[in-house]
Amino acid sequence: MGNGFSRWPVRQAGVYIGTGILVLLLIIGLIRVRHALLMVLNPFLVALILAYLLAPLVNIVEKREVSRSAAILLVFLVIALLVFVFSVRVVPPFLEDLQRLVQQIPAYNRALQEFFSHIQQDYQRFNLPPYCTGLIEDGIAGLERAFVQQLQRSHLFVLNLFQRVALLLLVPVLTFYFLRDEKSLKGALYRMVPRRYRPFYLELCKDIDRALGSYVRGVLLVSLVVGILSYVGLLVLKIDFPLVFAFILGITNLIPYVGPIIGSVPVLLVALLSSPGLAFKVLLMIVIIQQLESQLVAPIIIGRSTGMHPLAVILALLLGGTIFGFAGLILALPAAIALQITARHLLRLWQQA
Repeated sequence: MGNGFSRWPVRQAGVYIGTGILVLLLIIGLIRVRHALLMVLNPFLVALILAYLLAPLVNIVEKREVSRSAAILLVFLVIALLVFVFSVRVVPPFLEDLQRLVQQIPAYNRALQEFFSHIQQDYQRFNLPPYCTGLIEDGIAGLERAFVQQLQRSHLFVLNLFQRVALLLLVPVLTFYFLRDEKSLKGALYRMVPRRYRPFYLELCKDIDRALGSYVRGVLLVSLVVGILSYVGLLVLKIDFPLVFAFILGITNLIPYVGPIIGSVPVLLVALLSSPGLAFKVLLMIVIIQQLESQLVAPIIIGRSTGMHPLAVILALLLGGTIFGFAGLILALPAAIALQITARHLLRLWQQA
């Protein structure tokens, strides 16, 4: 092993070390400017995901002896009609609920402060030692700060959502070009690969496409089912703003393991301010829906699991969330699946060499 390394020219070793340092510096630089970078790249990323999801439909239409551009426009027309129906029936009540929720945030803030003050009055009746009293007061103060920050972040989330709409208007245009030029883009990437590695590259792309295609489409459908079930359950329990909270529960369900916990916090908080009994019913509803999702819906729609160890999934979520925020949490697992498949193929290539 040592003799093999000793045969490396000093200059070649320097090139590898220098390249590694440059890559490390590039990663650090990307982390520093990630917020501005994400704001600019978001439309491209969303368009790329939409193009990936719509490509099978476009290919089916194109087989009917229709030009590629006409097939894309036809698929866009069908989607536009569905979006129009959705906008007429769902968007107005959703925006109305969202506006009312934002207006209620100051009232929820005051109710939280009253709730925690009542807790302080209750435990003071027990004449606990000063040390225990201090711990409890610190814990209550920490919880109060956390809940208030959660409410404030919800308000900021709504504002940021509207600020990003302008950038997202580019998405249909970008999606069209990604779909229209799919073959030329793939061909350009293929020609960049050295000839000896092209069979390896094609096999790798097929495996990644097969794994990601079934996973992404399945997860989106499962999240839609969770959102619909949550909306029905919240309506039955007569929770305020059911459409908004069902949307949050559906979107956060895209995040493995921690997503349902993140999504349940706002609705549980609002229910708790009404009554602890209502909060318990909401919690029970969420647990039942998650059990249905994990034991029945997901196995039917998605099928086999990703094959990743839970620790690897959690590590991917931590890295994605730390570097890229909420978008990183959603995209962490698909990226990890692609990396896992790539690593497996590279290991096989190295063993065959």
